Amino acid sequence: MFKDLKQYIVFFAFVLIISIISFSGSYNSETINNSVFPNPSLVDTIILPANPGPSNNGGSSGWAMFFNLIGIHNVTVTQMSTGNTANASASFSVEVFTRSGNALGGPAGSGPGSSTAGWTSLGIVPVIQGTTSLGVSLIFALPPITVLAGDTIGVALKFIGAGPRYVGSGTSAYSTYSDTNLTLITGDGRSAPFTPTGSFFASRALTGVIGYVIDPITVIGNVGKEIPDGFKLAQNYPNPFNPTTNINYSIPINSFTTLIVYDYLGRELITLFSGFRSAGNYEVTFNGSALSSGVYYYKLSTEKFSDTKKMILSK
Repeated sequence: MFKDLKQYIVFFAFVLIISIISFSGSYNSETINNSVFPNPSLVDTIILPANPGPSNNGGSSGWAMFFNLIGIHNVTVTQMSTGNTANASASFSVEVFTRSGNALGGPAGSGPGSSTAGWTSLGIVPVIQGTTSLGVSLIFALPPITVLAGDTIGVALKFIGAGPRYVGSGTSAYSTYSDTNLTLITGDGRSAPFTPTGSFFASRALTGVIGYVIDPITVIGNVGKEIPDGFKLAQNYPNPFNPTTNINYSIPINSFTTLIVYDYLGRELITLFSGFRSAGNYEVTFNGSALSSGVYYYKLSTEKFSDTKKMILSK
């Protein structure tokens, strides 16, 4: 499949040492149809306060917690844990809502949380309380919440069968938690969410953890207006890289195009692009944070052209 792969494969099979990256646990993967995907149970996490606070800081079933997620890079939030009023090991549920833009602000009769306008329910998910009553739940799966770089996504969690627990009292400032990929601003509490009635509390900070996976494609677009005079796949830069690198390619005619990353054994890992491309020069910024150190290949294919380059991820 690759013009230069065969001459490397025997050598690397014996000498290449694949390192393991850890995020409070080991990186893992699953192989499906000869493609390798990160295990969604082991993802990067942004950590929130792991203490539900004083015993009077909590609500009832039907209450909702509101917070904002702001993308620094493209990420998809996939899991979390949260403080709640359930007994130890008890089961309850949360309904997950999202909106484009800010979720915060009041009082009860105003602000984004005072009506259903702009909100979309992603569904109801099951939750199990941790080993402590009035404590923090076990980590539970969320419907995927995509947060693009520079975007703000408002999130609301409506509790069913238990109430939320949180940190904060009075009218203190919102709490902000951030790492290199995602910012969380938390939050509001409402006793009658999506209505102009009930009680409004701010700020009330979530407790627990939020887990996300990093989108490997952070930038993709047409560079300049010139039409190239030939097909070209450029060497990525920088190379070696950690964790991001840029890939440029040129297409002189309108073409169905794929740009795919493979591991050193030729297994397909990530499709950076698959679709119709107009003639032009293109650049992709690839983020390898979810991959181990090692040798990888990226292949550009059209109806009339195919080329492969080697790149090295060094952590």
